[in-house]
Order: sequence, then C-alpha cells, then structure tokens
Amino acid sequence: MKVRPECCPCMLERAILFCRNEKDKVKYEVIREICSLFGKKFSENLTTVELAALRNEIIERITKNKDPLREIKDESFRVAEKLYGKVERYIKRIKDERERFRKALMVALAGNIIEFGARDHKVNLKNLEEEIFSIIEKKPYVDDIDKVYDKFKKARKILYITDNVAELIFDKIFINEMRKYKGKRIFIAPLSRTVQDDAWVGDVKKAKIEGVEIVPRGNYIGVWLEKCTKEFLERWDESDLIIAKGMGCYETLTEYPHEKTQGKVAMLFKVKCVPVSKHSNVPLGGSVVKII
Repeated sequence: MKVRPECCPCMLERAILFCRNEKDKVKYEVIREICSLFGKKFSENLTTVELAALRNEIIERITKNKDPLREIKDESFRVAEKLYGKVERYIKRIKDERERFRKALMVALAGNIIEFGARDHKVNLKNLEEEIFSIIEKKPYVDDIDKVYDKFKKARKILYITDNVAELIFDKIFINEMRKYKGKRIFIAPLSRTVQDDAWVGDVKKAKIEGVEIVPRGNYIGVWLEKCTKEFLERWDESDLIIAKGMGCYETLTEYPHEKTQGKVAMLFKVKCVPVSKHSNVPLGGSVVKII
C-alpha cells in the first residue's frame, strides 16, 4: 500500500509519541528532520512501511533510544496477560472442532486492537476485556475463516507472522488450538529487534508460546520481502499456510503479485486507519480475515 495524504499527520503524531519522554529541544529537532524528510520523500510512489522506516531511523539517531514504547508495551502486555485465563476457558468450553478453531482465530484477531499511535484508533486498556469479547462474538466484515480452516487442515507447515507485543497473549491461544492437530509444524516470525510496538524475538519468549520454532523475520514492520532474513524467506517458501497479523502485513503484502502469496496467506487484522479502510474497502474498525 502506497502512502496516502492522511498518513502524514499520523506519522508525525507517532513520532511525538515516540519522543514523549524527551526534552522539547530533542522533539523540535526530531520534527524538523522528519518534516524535511517528508518534503523530499513524501509521495504516492513510496510505501507506508518504507516511509515509516526512514522516520524511525531519524528518531533513533537523535534520541539514541531504540525502544521508545517499552513502558507502554509492558503495561499493555500485563493487562492482556490478566485476561489469558478467562479467554482460554471460553475457548475450551467449545466442543465443535471447527467452531473452536473459528473462535480461537477470532481471539487472535481481536488482540490486534492493542496498537498505539494509529491516528484513527485509540486503545482503552481499562475496557480491554469487553472489547476483546465483542470482537470474538462478531462475524468479521471479511470472513474467509472457513477457507483458512480447510487450508490449515491440509497444511503440514504453518508460518505465523506476529504484529504487536500485547496481542501475543491472544496469539498464544490460537497457536495452542492449532497445536492440538497432529502433524503440524508451526513457525512463529516476530521481528529481529524492537521496532515501534511490534513484537520481537524477546517478546515471544516472554509470552512463553510453546511448541513453535522462532524465525526472526528482520527489522521492518510487516513483511518487506526484500528486507527479510534468509531463514524467514526459506520458511515462507516451504510453508503451506501463512498467517499474517496486522495492518503492517496488509500494507506490505498488497504490494506483491499473487505469485508471491500463492493464495496461501491468511491476513488477520482490524482496520484502524482511514487510508487502510479506503484501500481495503472495509469500514474503520472492521475485522478482516482474508486469503490472498
């Protein structure tokens, strides 16, 4: 997905969020450099992820801080963790195999609301339980869950691409459901290092997701194939089903032809900004489960 005009104020607001603990002098310097970057680079020829990466490089260089959202991520992780038991019991009570898979997938999708800095989306951690269950119980706007289930049943190797840190708690419930099926090998692909509020290898270990093999995918949001690790690309090619979480995956993977996705990629995300809403033809706040 290419940059839209509405992306500019959102990216600037995120920059201020990343610098919230810095002195005003530093904030002014960061904003000046980012505005200069936008003046030179902001166009319909650049993807959202490419522009965000350039912005993040400026912020890290000036602030010397590679993990500016750590406090926010830790807090949201703790809140999500407290819900784990209740959501897990909810899933375990479902007897029908297909329905339990559907609901477990929706748990993972619901976790995608825990994202910070999107201009058209706010996270309410105090009301997280209600919001999570509201999403689980509602049919997604785009609903390819039955297709995902059928592909999963036939798949031997599954690649699971993570998004934000706190939603790992809800990914864990879905992954545990998938692990109940024999003959499945599951790879989980977080970032190789901390970037924004996205999960990296250390966060996956902290979430204690068992029965998976960790495959670091690189240092960039979403799936920017030209920048991904060799190990990740090998797993991408050999996997029968790829589950890609979050708008970052949508924004990057929609830039590639069908030959790259091969109809084996299941996109799971909540629409949290106007540009993605317009691009996907899904209303703001809508849930998406789509095979591409």
